[in-house]
Amino acid sequence: MFEAMASVRSWFGRGDARQRQKSMPAPALFAPLPEASSLGRKADRSAKAGHASPVAAEVPQPRWPETKLRVLAGLWGEGFLGPGGPAEVLALAKPLGLNGSHSVLQLGAGLGGAARTLAGEWGCYVTGYECDRDLAALGNALSVKLKVERKADIRPLDPTAPAIRQNYFHHALALEALWRHADKTKLIVALVDGVKASGQLVLTDLVLGDVTPQASAAFSAWAACEGAEPHLAGERALTALMTRQGLDVRIVEDITGRHMTQTLSAWESFVQDLARDRPAPAYAARIVEEAERCLRRLDLMRAGRLRLVRWHAIRR
Repeated sequence: MFEAMASVRSWFGRGDARQRQKSMPAPALFAPLPEASSLGRKADRSAKAGHASPVAAEVPQPRWPETKLRVLAGLWGEGFLGPGGPAEVLALAKPLGLNGSHSVLQLGAGLGGAARTLAGEWGCYVTGYECDRDLAALGNALSVKLKVERKADIRPLDPTAPAIRQNYFHHALALEALWRHADKTKLIVALVDGVKASGQLVLTDLVLGDVTPQASAAFSAWAACEGAEPHLAGERALTALMTRQGLDVRIVEDITGRHMTQTLSAWESFVQDLARDRPAPAYAARIVEEAERCLRRLDLMRAGRLRLVRWHAIRR
């Protein structure tokens, strides 16, 4: 199945990307992206020096174009950004014992697929928070379209000052909501404080595995595909942080293997559909991007450098 996914990348001449990567100098692990303000200052200095740029500034492309959303829906299911779909969400949330009287806090809501799954299965009221404002708007629009916005409300969240109603929710679910953020403490504090005493929390997140200096290039290539600077921590460090912020952590489980199997299964079905009906160039280009992202992530997981972990905890 890895070979089938790799073949998708070759549609637009990306099949030798890993060979090219080997010849490139390894960048610093998770080097910060240049700030727009610093780029502006450089441009100003160049202009003052009489070095006018011969190329007009490019118009920023939307992060979530319609073709990309179509690919994600076709691959993972409507409202989802990764593997597992409704079945995985229900399996993760099953220990919470949800019913129609419960309110649920979800962090890392994405396009709202998980929130709508929980509300549809158990009748609970879910408030999903997403740090990507554009993604939150798209997710809530889907809830409105499906007429479930009262039970699956998707809202934007500022990770630098997360505002979540305290002591309000019965339980919480956080799905890969931490690894993109340097200040995880603020998010965990807001998550924990939002749950009532003795409420249960289920979290999943990416953590660092066995990392060597030689892994720098592989991590940087994956980060570029994700379109975000990762801020990864180890499993023990995250568990200790949760404990310090008032969680009684009962279960810590490595679910990397399950995640990989779900990813490959989704791609196997998707590639079979593509073989029957080759996509148009614009759509195919987005497929290649997603295949590259998944392959980079899976390569790190197969090498033990990146892991996906599940925590089940109770608020003290």
